[in-house]
Amino acid sequence: MRALRPVLLCAMAFGVAAPAMAADPGPLGDILRGSDVPMARPYQPGTPTYFRWDGLYFGGQIGRTEAGADFSAGVQSLVAYILRNDVVGDHVANWTTLGKDTQMAKTYGIFVGYNMQWDQAIVGVELNYNRIQANFASADSLTRQFTDDTGAPASHHFFYTATVSGSATASLTDYGTVRARLAYEYGRILPYAFGGLAVGRGSISRTATVGYTRTDIPDSAAPPIAPLADYTFGPQTRSDTVSNKVFFGYTAGLGIDIAVLPNVFVRAEWEFIQFKTLQDVNIHLNTVRAGLGVRF
Repeated sequence: MRALRPVLLCAMAFGVAAPAMAADPGPLGDILRGSDVPMARPYQPGTPTYFRWDGLYFGGQIGRTEAGADFSAGVQSLVAYILRNDVVGDHVANWTTLGKDTQMAKTYGIFVGYNMQWDQAIVGVELNYNRIQANFASADSLTRQFTDDTGAPASHHFFYTATVSGSATASLTDYGTVRARLAYEYGRILPYAFGGLAVGRGSISRTATVGYTRTDIPDSAAPPIAPLADYTFGPQTRSDTVSNKVFFGYTAGLGIDIAVLPNVFVRAEWEFIQFKTLQDVNIHLNTVRAGLGVRF
């Protein structure tokens, strides 16, 4: 009887479990009855969403500018005019008499633009206007000696000692740009590159003074040849001034807009502007700035 006790206990346990398994509609019961278990639905990626940057926007900005003026050719046209009918002009007119001037200046202004967006790619156009107070100046003189026997009698040689003195000032008061923008959206972050045209307004004043002495040194001969008397030219001075003159040039740079609210963004950018040479003076601007904008 004791030998049969384990068998009887197993039979009783199976008798209790069998009704419960039959009543349970769960997966295990389904498997035991041979029912099909529904398969999980296959993964389907959702439709990508993009942060919208398209439409009209405007804002304000402040910046710090490294402004530079190259006066190296600043008085060349004045010198060439003074010596326009003189053999010395070919030797003197292209001298680099003046140097460069660089300074730091503050800028502030406004911008307005319009973006067109295709998925994450963005193309736009933007107008910028900035105020700046940049004043440049340079002054120097240069003396050189050279020979030129043009017009000298036979056996005579002309030696020249010429001096060119010059000074120039330039100022830039404000400027604007028309820029095309290419950007790529990363959610609330919009890095961009731009390029376009620049127009500035400023004044330039220049003065040049030229003088030289010509000395005759004849060949050695017997009897000796008498030298011609020394000839002195000048000094002669010529000046010109242009006020509220328009400068034209180009602009290029990089930047990033970051949305802090659905319709508000902050901006950081770098911009380089090169103006065309005006009155022999070349001006450029190298600016870093920050801005705050509102998008509609």
